[in-house]
Amino acid sequence: MKSGPVEQRTSKAIGVAAVFLDNSFNAAAFAGMHRAARARGYELLLIRATPRDVLARGMALHHVAGWITMYTIDGLEELLSDGKPGVIFCAPALGPRCPVVRAENHATIHQLVDHLARLGHRRIAYIGKATSDDFIERAGAFEEALRARGLETGLNLLSEFQECTILYTEQRVRALIERDGKFCTALVAGNDEMAIGAINAFRARGYRVPEDIAVVGFDDISAAQHCQPPLTTIRQDPVLLGSTAVERLIDLLDGRPPPQLVTRVPAELVVRRSCGSAAWEAAPSVPELDAPPCDWERELPRQLSGLIEGPRCSQPAEAPLAWPEAEVIVRGLGAALTGAELPDVETLDRAFGAAVARNNRIDVLLAVVRHIEATAARQLAGASDPDAARRLETFLDRVRLSQQRALVAAERYSVKSLERLVRANVNMSRLLVSKQVWTDERLGWLAHTTVRVACVARWADDPGADGPEAVIESVHTCDPDVAALVGRRYPAGLFPPPALRAAALPDEPSGFLVIVPIVSAQRDWGTLVMGGLHTESFADNLHPLSMWVSLLIAAFEQQEMAVALQAERDMLAAAYERERALASTVRELGCPVIPLLPGVLLISLIGAIDAARAQQITAAALSGVAREGARWVLLDVTGVPFVDEAIAAALVQTAQATRLLGARVSLVGVGPTMAQGMVGLGIELRGISIFQSLAAAISELTRPEKKTKTKARRAE
Repeated sequence: MKSGPVEQRTSKAIGVAAVFLDNSFNAAAFAGMHRAARARGYELLLIRATPRDVLARGMALHHVAGWITMYTIDGLEELLSDGKPGVIFCAPALGPRCPVVRAENHATIHQLVDHLARLGHRRIAYIGKATSDDFIERAGAFEEALRARGLETGLNLLSEFQECTILYTEQRVRALIERDGKFCTALVAGNDEMAIGAINAFRARGYRVPEDIAVVGFDDISAAQHCQPPLTTIRQDPVLLGSTAVERLIDLLDGRPPPQLVTRVPAELVVRRSCGSAAWEAAPSVPELDAPPCDWERELPRQLSGLIEGPRCSQPAEAPLAWPEAEVIVRGLGAALTGAELPDVETLDRAFGAAVARNNRIDVLLAVVRHIEATAARQLAGASDPDAARRLETFLDRVRLSQQRALVAAERYSVKSLERLVRANVNMSRLLVSKQVWTDERLGWLAHTTVRVACVARWADDPGADGPEAVIESVHTCDPDVAALVGRRYPAGLFPPPALRAAALPDEPSGFLVIVPIVSAQRDWGTLVMGGLHTESFADNLHPLSMWVSLLIAAFEQQEMAVALQAERDMLAAAYERERALASTVRELGCPVIPLLPGVLLISLIGAIDAARAQQITAAALSGVAREGARWVLLDVTGVPFVDEAIAAALVQTAQATRLLGARVSLVGVGPTMAQGMVGLGIELRGISIFQSLAAAISELTRPEKKTKTKARRAE
């Protein structure tokens, strides 16, 4: 590990290599990273790739001062070979050079198993993604917890699952039920999405949750409290995980070694109905503080903020409040007790709106209101003003109403977000069918999202002096400086350009750039860059980024296919014109009428004979006979590849028509193969003499007796 600060090249940027972007847990982690980075004067560049892929593509390498890699260390050593520091997020340790930040996977799994065991469960199963280090670590803690409590082992089903999504888990659990029946009485899932998928599978097969099978999860994503039944889970704090990772990296950049190699962020058990516990309605406990009981106006804001914040690493008493708007509530409560002016409804709405944005757990928000009510009741007991009770009840009614409105507003906002996502996906899909939209408004569909700035950059066909370069093809922006970037080229290591990074609005919670490679199995097309991508765009159980990139790839491939198809059409059209010109030439030259001997014409035929050409041969023979006064026409078929019944019929027709003009027709150049074919077809060329070669025909026509007969015929 370096002892001094790391040299920063062109900017103070933290690069995040993340193989998964599109879920609410990761979105919250990115928000925590961004806030921590901005607080220390850094910006965030998020790249959807493994460290190995980041290095291979070279994108943004010269911008980044240090790296955070999420869920994988594949290629991390190579990426850090230039001396930059790195931090590992929820992945295996790499050595003392790279500190690790991850969830508390050991004690929390023991807590879950202990909770289920106290409820009487003895056959407890575990499911998780077999390729994820976090899930593997939780599986190890699960087996250890079972052995420690003397419970039945052998139900660690980690190897059965390769994905951790709701739909995949539902399908796999259904298959397990069909194979093994009711294989457990309780199930511990490695994350909440897997738990929700398992609940869906159990209910679809007729099992009740929790009456027949209890299910618990891990993470406490937003959907956990809204599924049926609400999910018991371990609540992680992704914001704290993200901010801790950034703090560890900046410490390395400043030359300070981390206090320990692995930092584990604490988590808490959240009991809901899915486990079958009678205590699932219990409210969160109120944090205890050292302030004297009489100093309630100083104590209450920190208690309310502590409820919203949840369990975190120990923080000093002077640390800023996680929910500073709690002071609005406390001042309002004091005003109700003393007769001062109460805060208006809009002020209370904003205060609770901030609380919901920080923590949307219904039980937590109810606990906040109940604690306000309990504090009000204690303070009212000692009040001497007879109107204090009335004012206090008015204030508490406003508090309850504002809390409910804040929850409803958050849900309506989520619904509108989903509507925007649907519209964006519909408009994106039109790229596949509308050439005009693809040509003129490649990123116009982003108008239906919260993305503030975006661009599509394609790899240049020819590399620059410093290697591969990216060409900005199109942008989505209201910033003229960004709009002016269209057509510009940048070396991969210096992409994205400063104007694009500045336009991401870094002072906002989502003011960072997301760099997504546009890569198919066949080709690396380039990069999609987006800034200002709010958490709502990573809605639970939707994968908009993956969907958008897949549609972009399909659009690129369709465009390439259209270009290739048009080129093929042009080539075929040119070939057709050449063929038509050649056919015309063949028609012009294919029936040359040559006066060979006095009274003898030679018509040399080359190439295949079709109906149109047969008519041409007949017309040429009749015209030649009439023009030259010929009495003999030699049709040389040496250059004709084959003679079938149709061709033979055409030749017979030519001979008959020529005979009406007083001339005879002979075939010249009939070889053995053609002769055998004609015999095999049963072709009879009546009235047509046949010669094997032109020489044989001339020899026959120039014999003395032949000449005498010809002269006698002319004399007649």
